[in-house]
Amino acid sequence: MVDIAGALAILGQAIGIAKDLREIDRGLDAGEFKARMADLYGSLADVKMALADAQEELKAKDKAISELRGNFEKRAEMVERNGFKYEKAADGEPQGLPFCPRCEQNLGRFYRLAQTNGPRGTVKCPECKSDYTHVQGFNWR
Repeated sequence: MVDIAGALAILGQAIGIAKDLREIDRGLDAGEFKARMADLYGSLADVKMALADAQEELKAKDKAISELRGNFEKRAEMVERNGFKYEKAADGEPQGLPFCPRCEQNLGRFYRLAQTNGPRGTVKCPECKSDYTHVQGFNWR
């Protein structure tokens, strides 16, 4: 993948070729002229592809930034109990099952833990498959 600086370098080459074509002596044969034009078209196509790659990369970064901002906002709406983060009810108390602390630390994402068929208080993360025991769940309000 070509970065923006690379695209600008290729664009500089294309502009140089265009300047050369403008200054060409009329005595130049058609074959040489066509070869220079092919170089120009190739350079411009490279610039177009590089800028398209850069645009996709910028979109991906914007998406990641948006996701991180959403996670920070979500973190402010949580309450922590016994090392687990829960959704905060209107009264400020935790509600529901907590989110996976491993996924929060490693991925920066919040996945709600799910109860398993085991003893009460045994939960599992649907994403990383981590098991937790003696986890307190709170009523939804």
